[in-house]
Amino acid sequence: MQTRKLYMKKSKKHNKYTEVYSTKDYAWFKKTKGNRPSTDSHYRKIKNSIVEKDLKMVIYVNADGTIREGHNTFEVRKDLELPIYYIINNDFDALDVPRFNSGRENWSFPNTVNFYAVRGRKPYMIIQEKMQQYNMPIQETVGLLKGVTSISSETAEEFKWGRLSISDQEVKTFDAVAGSMRKLYDIRYPGEKLRRGFIRTIFVAYKKANFSVERAKTVIKNSGAKLDGCRSTEDYVNTLSRMYDSGLEKSKRINLARFYESRQYENKEDVIIH
Repeated sequence: MQTRKLYMKKSKKHNKYTEVYSTKDYAWFKKTKGNRPSTDSHYRKIKNSIVEKDLKMVIYVNADGTIREGHNTFEVRKDLELPIYYIINNDFDALDVPRFNSGRENWSFPNTVNFYAVRGRKPYMIIQEKMQQYNMPIQETVGLLKGVTSISSETAEEFKWGRLSISDQEVKTFDAVAGSMRKLYDIRYPGEKLRRGFIRTIFVAYKKANFSVERAKTVIKNSGAKLDGCRSTEDYVNTLSRMYDSGLEKSKRINLARFYESRQYENKEDVIIH
């Protein structure tokens, strides 16, 4: 009796927010367009958890049954023929899905790009196009489009919330640099996905006024096997620096390793188109 009185006293400080519904009418539910793809491991993890102990975790939907959060939970419960527990929240817009999931497992850069690209956001469609065109990793694609080797926290936030902008000039500069990277890489590794270390190395080299793409082509054709053991950016920088400067008079050397180590390239805002 005392416990009940204590609960009733506390409950006056708590307001009812919403109601939780349940149903086995699986056909009523719809998926959010562009939601991150499901993975077998994530599915199994949810299924094993429910089989061990069903905590009746809720999913979030709009009034028309569109799932905003909990796609995997829905699929598992449907497959197990269990009731779907759900909360209706019409304030949960489709564009809030990345915001809700940004700190959760598997909501990655590709998930975010796909989510906004299928909704016609031009910058994200450009990112997808350039990734495929030059066969390069997504973070380096975004970085190069914004003219940096590493994405800043500000750019990452803009990217995550669908506010990223890309100008025509940024695309033009990107194509010039990425096009050269692709040609140089194809000399030794035709058609293979560009490695992060190689991308960053050539981008830094582009910041040197006396860097010559033609010279880089020549040394990679003649000594490209030396790049085979490179794994990190530092490996590529040191190896390409030695290859490039070998046999050149002092005035024509780029001393790329020293330039990279000094981080002088970070102070050069414009990429020089060679």
